[in-house]
Amino acid sequence: MRRIIERQKERYGWEFLFLGANIDAAAEARRFGIDESMAANYHCDEVGTALNYEVINEAITSVRACAAPLSADRITRREAERDDWSDLR
Repeated sequence: MRRIIERQKERYGWEFLFLGANIDAAAEARRFGIDESMAANYHCDEVGTALNYEVINEAITSVRACAAPLSADRITRREAERDDWSDLR
């Protein structure tokens, strides 16, 4: 898998995001040849999954409009915000 990902990145300029639930997403991303800055952990539940779709939609829309590079930062921030809100309950 690592070779395939590296080939796609080199030959076609593809970028990859690695989303992981209940694992060390950064470590697993590195294992596949994906930079850990492109990895994000999320809660594997209804809210976390919906949040991923929302944030991925926004990220891809920004990349297509050349407004921002692809990044896992927004997913990481939204998950952190969710954790902050859950602490208040």
